[in-house]
Amino acid sequence: MIECMEIEFTYDGEHQALAGIDLKVDAGEFVCVLGGNGSGKSTLAKHLNALLVPDKGSVVVDGNDTAEPRHVYRIRSTAGMVFQNPDDQLVASLVEDDVAFGPENLGVETAELAHRVRDALQEVGLVGFEKHETFALSGGQKQRVAIAGVLSMQPKILILDEASAMLDPRGRKGLMRVCRSLHERGMTIVMITHFMEEAAEADRVVVLDRGTVALSGPPQEVLVRTDILSDLNLEVPFACNLSLKLRDAGLDVPVRVREEQLIEALPRALASGSAAPATVAGNATNVETTASAANAANEADEPAIELRGVSFTYNPPSKRTSAKKEGSKTGKQAKWGNDPDAVWALRDIDFSVRKGEFFGIAGHTGSGKSTLIQHTNGILRPTEGRVLVEGRDVSDKKQAAGIRADVGVVFQYPENQLFADTVYNDVAFGPRNLKLSDEEVDARVRESLALVRLDFDELRDSSPFALSGGQQRRVAFAGVLAMRPSILVLDEPVAGLDPAARREFLGLVSELHQAGRTVVMISHSMDDLAACCDRVLVLNEGRMFALGTPRDVFLQARELNDIGLGIPAAQRMANSLREAGVPIPGNVLYDGETLARVLADIAGGVR
Repeated sequence: MIECMEIEFTYDGEHQALAGIDLKVDAGEFVCVLGGNGSGKSTLAKHLNALLVPDKGSVVVDGNDTAEPRHVYRIRSTAGMVFQNPDDQLVASLVEDDVAFGPENLGVETAELAHRVRDALQEVGLVGFEKHETFALSGGQKQRVAIAGVLSMQPKILILDEASAMLDPRGRKGLMRVCRSLHERGMTIVMITHFMEEAAEADRVVVLDRGTVALSGPPQEVLVRTDILSDLNLEVPFACNLSLKLRDAGLDVPVRVREEQLIEALPRALASGSAAPATVAGNATNVETTASAANAANEADEPAIELRGVSFTYNPPSKRTSAKKEGSKTGKQAKWGNDPDAVWALRDIDFSVRKGEFFGIAGHTGSGKSTLIQHTNGILRPTEGRVLVEGRDVSDKKQAAGIRADVGVVFQYPENQLFADTVYNDVAFGPRNLKLSDEEVDARVRESLALVRLDFDELRDSSPFALSGGQQRRVAFAGVLAMRPSILVLDEPVAGLDPAARREFLGLVSELHQAGRTVVMISHSMDDLAACCDRVLVLNEGRMFALGTPRDVFLQARELNDIGLGIPAAQRMANSLREAGVPIPGNVLYDGETLARVLADIAGGVR
């Protein structure tokens, strides 16, 4: 179905984005493409539907050479592509019009067109959103509209470029469910992802490194190559990582890349040990103790942010009723966790963030997370209730400038915040608007670039748009830090980053937190929230669902699953093994190291 032969490509005539890739994809095959940021994944994807044409070599899609202009229409009818950022793909103002755009341009008749739109929206769980405006959707909802738009074209090949990056856990599961169903019906799928659990479900995994194919083979062979994957800034699936830890501890455990396979194999491997409940020491105790200590230490601190009975609606006042009396018109819930008829984006939100706290926010797509954080510096103002930042009301126009200087917000895709001609001018924009002296502005630019580990002398005169994606994200972050905010608010700051870049960015945020800044972070990664946060707030349909330490929140596995969220991978594995009869102690929030140690203790009969 796809044949790439020795393809080379460069954007600037100097640096090769693709450097001689040979790749064949059979009809009906499910191929997952992995690689660090800048390895050439998106560039390769754009060659598969003739958005780009190789400088050397050839790409043939279903018998059609992409270099032949007369074949382009047929190729793009054959290969449907979902881009990394849905805003690059949405073209219509209404959801149903956007989903209909592709098949309409293929000449599909009206009756069939309506049928395709309905089926595609059903696949992605957005039935009921037909008349919603695309610009008003959340990032995850936009991504699902983009996926539906491609599915409605009924292509032979589905190309997904980080299509799950902005989706919540339920959305990612839903996307994989759709992919499996389409694959079983014979569709060819090429998926680019940084989620190793998704890669584990493919027929074949291809790993790129600096524009070349570094590894290719079945997931069970490729995803266990920890030596090579680590050097390429990638990681292995959690099940594989746990398997290897247990083997290092002397257990005869098969290495598995899928969690369900390891859960099935582990009880037999542990059977020779004692069935007595294991003791828990070390990290698991520390997870609970550290979070509780941080929680207690912050109890006496003044609140940095307070939301008092906050409700908010994007709808005109004439369409509203009291938020406390009515949450939606119908009370129904869509397939992937949204009520299409919801009037209120936020309803009766009441909590505070303490000074110096690392505060996490989780929730399904469309639950109100981004709406909530836009209240923290007055971008949005509550329809009902009050928002206070260090005692100042965000609705008070006299206080607005001071609040926005103290609260630095980093949005989804922070690189979209870039706009200046040079890195220096972009980072200097905020300080200059504070009317600071040239010397002070210069000092702040140098300081903030150093904080995000970018070389001032090397990049100061570079265009921010000529940088890599990871560098752009750091420059955008530096522009926020140059304002020296006491509170950092981050909306999915690591979405789309490779595992190494994600760890490095979260490490940077952690360092800023340890230096005294208050941090509020939205994330769809339960593992990141559990590792980083003192407390976690969970939103559901615009309401507060849970608030507490990571341990308090993530021990509610069933409840979180019911609203479309997950729990950290180690905790998920621990719960599944306990259900399979392995005597793992409960009431503990596990990380990978602790779970491996407890399982080793069980096998060795340690009480």
